[in-house]
Amino acid sequence: MATNNWNPWSNKHYYQVLNANFQECHTLSGVSTCTQEHNVLFDAGALWVQRVTSGETPTGCAPSTTCGFQYIAMSAGTTAPVATDAVTGATNGDCGKPSADTELTANGFGRAIGTVTDIVGSSPKSSTVVKLFTDTTAAQAVAKSCLVNQSTAANANNVQLAAATFTSITLQTGDTIQITWTLTWTWT
Repeated sequence: MATNNWNPWSNKHYYQVLNANFQECHTLSGVSTCTQEHNVLFDAGALWVQRVTSGETPTGCAPSTTCGFQYIAMSAGTTAPVATDAVTGATNGDCGKPSADTELTANGFGRAIGTVTDIVGSSPKSSTVVKLFTDTTAAQAVAKSCLVNQSTAANANNVQLAAATFTSITLQTGDTIQITWTLTWTWT
């Protein structure tokens, strides 16, 4: 971090900060409610971003239109994530892992690409990934969301960037939940 201290060698100090913030808004029987919850930014996900920004090969896949943290996955599990969780690969890269929680793949809750708003301009800036999920077939509880880098579950290239648990909500057919992940980027 830049300290504005006297530096006889005229070296510049640079830093970058990445924060992920989570919000869910759901509509049950026509009544809308929103909450913001504490989330966990996984060490393995942060490492993936760091490797990309430093020109290294990241775990799983190289950034492309099909590999990037633009996919949102859901789980009914309530196990709180921990930053040091192993969250890569065909099993642990799924939302809810490495705990016994499982990623949802039915009733309209399969992982999906979100609408991405990119940063523009100088630091600090935020980008967002937003997805509206609609319960399509049967009652479904949801209690966790994950920001992941692949479009399909059980993919060997899966990496989770972040996860958030929230109070379990049971949606009925036609009910919706909008997930918003906000990534705040700070640099000098």
